[in-house]
Amino acid sequence: MSTPTLPAWPPALSEEAREHLSHQATDYALSHGIVYRPVPTPPSTTPSTDSTIHAPFSLFPSPFPRTLFNKAQSIQPAYDLLYAQVSSDHAFLERVIGQSVVQVDSFQKQLWDIYTAVKDDLVQPLSLGLFRSDYLLHDAQSEGEAGNEMGSRSGQLELKQVEFNTISASFGALCTRVSGLHRHLSNTTDYLGLEESLKADNLPENQAQDVLVGGLTAAHAAYISQQGKSESEASTQNVYVLFVVQEGERNAFDQRPLEHAVQARGIRVVRQSFAEIAERMTIKPDDAKRTLFLNHPVLGLIEISTVYFRAGYGPSDYTGDTDWNTRKQLEQSLAIKCPSIAVQLAGAKKVQQVLAEPQQLEPLLTTLHADASTAQSLRDTFTDLYPLDDSPLGRQGYQLATTSPEHYVLKPQREGGGNNVYRTDIPRFLAELESSSSSSSTAVARRQAYILMSLIKPPSGLGNFLVKASTPTSKGGAVLAKDTVSELGVYGAILFSNANSHSHGVQVKHHQSGGYLLRTKGRDSDEGGVAVGFSVIDSPLLI
Repeated sequence: MSTPTLPAWPPALSEEAREHLSHQATDYALSHGIVYRPVPTPPSTTPSTDSTIHAPFSLFPSPFPRTLFNKAQSIQPAYDLLYAQVSSDHAFLERVIGQSVVQVDSFQKQLWDIYTAVKDDLVQPLSLGLFRSDYLLHDAQSEGEAGNEMGSRSGQLELKQVEFNTISASFGALCTRVSGLHRHLSNTTDYLGLEESLKADNLPENQAQDVLVGGLTAAHAAYISQQGKSESEASTQNVYVLFVVQEGERNAFDQRPLEHAVQARGIRVVRQSFAEIAERMTIKPDDAKRTLFLNHPVLGLIEISTVYFRAGYGPSDYTGDTDWNTRKQLEQSLAIKCPSIAVQLAGAKKVQQVLAEPQQLEPLLTTLHADASTAQSLRDTFTDLYPLDDSPLGRQGYQLATTSPEHYVLKPQREGGGNNVYRTDIPRFLAELESSSSSSSTAVARRQAYILMSLIKPPSGLGNFLVKASTPTSKGGAVLAKDTVSELGVYGAILFSNANSHSHGVQVKHHQSGGYLLRTKGRDSDEGGVAVGFSVIDSPLLI
């Protein structure tokens, strides 16, 4: 697919113009809730709850090929259905997760143990997936030289998937607001006439928040329908959506807008940490349906329709057996889970790697009645992915990792950023893994916790002004990053039930996809998380 040549970016700015635009943008951000809680100031370890700073964002939208943006949007429904199907296919999960990574990854094993303990004893057939598929532009011609600017922007760009997120797919609210920020600057300043393409027609509206809220609303409505209640009865009988959140959450203002939008539809929301849930959770012994209640100290006894996990995606969210037992009890309850433990397992990097193997994707799509062109469209977004086990493909992956590591990244089964091993660090990491193993077979087994992924080579010659808030240790403002990389995420919401038959696939109750997250960072940073400080929130300028 030929793509248009991306322009040199960003437009040149005088100091006065930069200060004018950044002042307009910062005030917009603060007045429209594009904010974080500030980093705690020692000796405090928790962020202040009565002050905010603006979240990091780009001053300009970043150029992105319109054809590839539209492709990412068009294939999201197929990806949503695919991962819903994976989560419902026990034989697939058993082979890919149960016989592989759980043998050497204690976090995945904890999830797997809950899954196997409860999968045949579930009272709630429905699951809600709020997904995000993340992509980078790949320069098919470039060999990765930083100076190859003309070739890297010239019509040979491809869309390559970084990962598929099945739990706590964040920034749906903040990215919606940042796209509004860029449209605001275009409408009110014309971006000072700096670039003709900076107009509203090239700045797509963002429905990310609506997609996520639509999924939560559909899950709550389905639960109410299951119980034979009307929506008015649900309100008077204190039926709530539960947001499971981390203690001291700095990113609360990405979550609160979802909560407020759900509440605007007449649905109540309560936020609780694992510790609070453990203390307040009640499932009555004589209730065969296992209805989930919380005995809240202020709200009283409330019923939970839907459990939305914005925590629980990494080991640090589980401080001990109590938290794991809480997760298990939530899974066994009548409330609809977002995600269920099976859906969370489906988001493992190992699943992504296996789907890229020959004849692994197609049978799952056939179950979903998808045609060959759909399979090819998804495969076109795959990079080269390898296991590191003792299979022929795994041995090939190990050889590549040790002989040409500069082309690869090593990924564990983790979410949230900061977990990967890149390029020339890979051989040393693998050597340390092997030296700590009692035998060569143990080393191979331990390598199963990782997958090897070919590095995507984004176009060079693109930069942006990255706007960050002042902190006690750094000055804020708009700083020019001359060489940036942008990662596109597309959202999907799917409410489905397992048909209990591999041949019939999942039964979809609600499905909506759309909206986008664009994150931009300096090329010298391998990791891409906004919350952990690597990236800023951006939006695409369609070219």
